[in-house]
Amino acid sequence: MVTEKPIPGSSNLKYLKPREKYKDTNISTVATSFEEIIDKSPMIVFFWDGDQRTETNYVSERVTVFGYSPEDFLDGRMTYKELIHPEDRSFVQNEFERFRNNSSNQFTCEYRIVDSSGSIKWISEITFPCRCDDNLEYHGILLDVTDRKISERAILEKERDISILYSASALASESLDVDDLLDEMLMEMGDLLDITAGGVYIINPEEKEAVLRAYIGPAGEYPESIHYCAIENMFDNSAGPASGPFVAEDTFHYQGQMQRKKYLLFRLYSREKVMGFIQLSIPLNHEVSEKSLQVLEHVGKHIGIAIENAQLFEMTQRAYEDLKHLDKLKSEFLANLTHELKTPLISIKGFSDLLDKGRLGELNEDQKKANLAVVRNADRLKRLIDSLLYMSMEKEGKYQYQFEELDVGEIITDAMDKMKVHTEGKDVDIGIDIQNKSYLTCGDRDRLTNVFLNILDNASKFTKGSGRIKITLKEEEEYIRIKIKDNGIGIPKEKIPRIFDMFYQIDGSTTRIYNGVGMGLYICKKVIDIHNGSIWARSMEGLGTTVHVKLPKI
Repeated sequence: MVTEKPIPGSSNLKYLKPREKYKDTNISTVATSFEEIIDKSPMIVFFWDGDQRTETNYVSERVTVFGYSPEDFLDGRMTYKELIHPEDRSFVQNEFERFRNNSSNQFTCEYRIVDSSGSIKWISEITFPCRCDDNLEYHGILLDVTDRKISERAILEKERDISILYSASALASESLDVDDLLDEMLMEMGDLLDITAGGVYIINPEEKEAVLRAYIGPAGEYPESIHYCAIENMFDNSAGPASGPFVAEDTFHYQGQMQRKKYLLFRLYSREKVMGFIQLSIPLNHEVSEKSLQVLEHVGKHIGIAIENAQLFEMTQRAYEDLKHLDKLKSEFLANLTHELKTPLISIKGFSDLLDKGRLGELNEDQKKANLAVVRNADRLKRLIDSLLYMSMEKEGKYQYQFEELDVGEIITDAMDKMKVHTEGKDVDIGIDIQNKSYLTCGDRDRLTNVFLNILDNASKFTKGSGRIKITLKEEEEYIRIKIKDNGIGIPKEKIPRIFDMFYQIDGSTTRIYNGVGMGLYICKKVIDIHNGSIWARSMEGLGTTVHVKLPKI
């Protein structure tokens, strides 16, 4: 039960100071003075009789701000319960019952009332139980807090709007999966807005329909797709300013009754192109401010751009998968091609060697020259096939390098011996300076031999007339440095950065006079990189080229 406390009577003026000044004053005079103060204050005072506060014993003049007179309550034409907003009456009554049952000294509550004009106001109530002549009364103070509530609501709406914008921006920047993005965004909006259902539709211009890609709410609330004829303006996908969000009401027949629903709808667009729209079902009494609609318009921009980015990402992924498939087919084709070419090439090279050695009879000079051309081109074809096979296996990660301790001088000498067949008949001199010492490294013999063979072949190919190729080896602190210098035609300065690119040729025209497919130097760099070394070139057009190679020494 509530705690009752007595009110001052005519014999109890001990709370009036100075006491001596008021000791002979009639209590009614003091009460009148208090009532004047109350009427001039912003508060409204009620005295109620009974536990249910159904009878009003006193109400201050200030109640007129609600459009009622004190007599309306004192004469019973109006009860305090009728003043309370219908939707808040049960809440207030339950809170008051809880206050009485908890034996509290003070009841505080904030709720809505409806004035005589039908306007809704918020009040803050503070009520005390009091005993008057053995009767229990409740003395309450009411204060109009409508302005504060409006301000609080504005702050909450602003915080909600900021939260929605932040969530939209964060999700748009974090996700490249369209469905995940839409599901997360819809859940965020469901948490922040008082919605009963919501759906995100993405426009499919080819099919002329909008497809429901994300949904929360009762099953069957929204259709799976909407065709253009159903809502033509929403699918205007031409360039132009996008219309803003709007709120609409719909009346429909459901289970034998006419019902109404309220929708909030805003478009998702990127660079003035409509990507889709979001439709939210909201309560009929839910008001959406103009500022909130502006925020949702910005949200639509963020999500629209994110959807377009995600769609582009999906297209890129599909294109990438297609390219991977084509690349795999290409690699398989190259692997099969090289194996098929090797078989006849082995026969060509084998019989050419037999002819060259006279095993099938002596050859005259013209026949020897012709056979040498066969041997030279067969060797070039073999190197081309080996290069294709190496590139195919290396790209798939299947090539097995055989690392061992090697003498770089021996590797280069071996490459020079293999070059003789290519330089025979040309006035090209290849010299090497190894200073009678070993230059040890750890590497794959076949691949490093192929590297220097490619570099020497290029030097020989692009050297006209009386050519000279000089090879120098030098030990540095941690590396062996190899320089291969020629006095050939040189390389244009602007083309040097690209000479190690795959399939790049300095002269890429169909009328070029130098053979090659542009794989040699690319493979050289690939192999040297695998050996933790480096390769680069210096050149001056018309004066020659120097290729530098560095390999780790052991």
